[in-house]
Amino acid sequence: MRHFYKLLPIAAMSMLLGLSGCVMITSSSISDSTKTGAGNTATASASDWGILMLTVPQGLTGAANQQLVSACPSGKFTDVQTELSMRNFFLAQRYEVDAAAICQ
Repeated sequence: MRHFYKLLPIAAMSMLLGLSGCVMITSSSISDSTKTGAGNTATASASDWGILMLTVPQGLTGAANQQLVSACPSGKFTDVQTELSMRNFFLAQRYEVDAAAICQ
């Protein structure tokens, strides 16, 4: 029985760490997507960390948009679609913004 009580904290910690990688995905679209526009598709991604859902990274969408501007030779794009994904870990969250657009 003593061995059981010694292994109980290790088993509990293993379960907590194993179950702490839950994923919650929220999606939104900035503009309607027609996918009929002429041009190449550009993609961008920006990510950062938050702690205890109290600190949320700022400027992820702006960083992804800057990457889209630099990916398009003319600097103009349309049909922008973004997806924000947040992955929960034990004490921290990883936020990632993925964006796709059609260069004009």
